[in-house]
Amino acid sequence: MSALTAAWQAALAAEHRAAFAYGLIGGQLHGTSDIALVIACSNAHENLRDRIEASMTAAGLTPVPPAADYPDLYPVSTTAQARALAVRVEENCASAWRFLYSTAAGTAGAQARTLRPDAQSALTASAVRGTKWRKIVRPAAATLAFPGLS
Repeated sequence: MSALTAAWQAALAAEHRAAFAYGLIGGQLHGTSDIALVIACSNAHENLRDRIEASMTAAGLTPVPPAADYPDLYPVSTTAQARALAVRVEENCASAWRFLYSTAAGTAGAQARTLRPDAQSALTASAVRGTKWRKIVRPAAATLAFPGLS
């Protein structure tokens, strides 16, 4: 497997994990003022995951499947834990997309040229979602200078 394919698969794995995590987050934040953000984030990750899987399949690759469970996401039994998990999930996705971008930037070929803007867009989207969650969790530290480098 090429480094580019491995980075792309890692980004997909991060999206699988995020989609799973937002199910846990939504269960804890249901009925709060945060639920609209939960739904928007969940939908964004699910849509991105589905697009990545379709793109990989079209490229002749077998997309990495989701795990049955993600034990490192637990416990999520309080509002504070759910919000903190949302921050962590977005930071992890930003890291995965930044890694794909940097790998694609150092790789020649049509696939790398196609993946660079996609990775940049996904990194930016995760950074924006992460900022929204950090504004709720720790307003004084809502922004990061370099998302994806944590």
